[in-house]
Amino acid sequence: MAPHREGRNLIAGAAPKTLPLIVQGPLVADWKRALRSPRFLLETSAVTRRNPLSLRRLALWKQARITVQDRPDWIFIKLHCHGMDPTQHDAVLGRAFQKFLEDLVGGAADRNEKLHFVTAREMANIIFAACDGKHGNPGEYRDYRFKPIASVPAAADKWSAPPVSVKG
Repeated sequence: MAPHREGRNLIAGAAPKTLPLIVQGPLVADWKRALRSPRFLLETSAVTRRNPLSLRRLALWKQARITVQDRPDWIFIKLHCHGMDPTQHDAVLGRAFQKFLEDLVGGAADRNEKLHFVTAREMANIIFAACDGKHGNPGEYRDYRFKPIASVPAAADKWSAPPVSVKG
């Protein structure tokens, strides 16, 4: 069966048996918003104009407790957005986004949080490190298994064409 059809929890100290890894984003009931709405609302971690980032949503994402089993101190919060949609600009790049980042970073110590902004590659590396039983600062494992592509010599460099200039 395909990995995305039948997921298994990852466990600290146990290598994943199935690849690729698929990391679930937060999916929790948003009871506070549901009380103001005629329908049941789920928090899906979508960053949109209608669902701007907020510390209240952060609390919901943390409730989802997406972790590697037996490594509960490393919580993964995966968000998603449609950054190419011009109607979503403020939510994903504008002032609303900047305000959230200011609140997030500025209040992290008060919330007893250590934040790590990572790429999908870095998140996979941190997950593999947790599965291998690593502990401590998860940021130290950003390049644990998969290295940044820029550090891998490109075979195409051998065959690259000379620079071309266009006049006119």
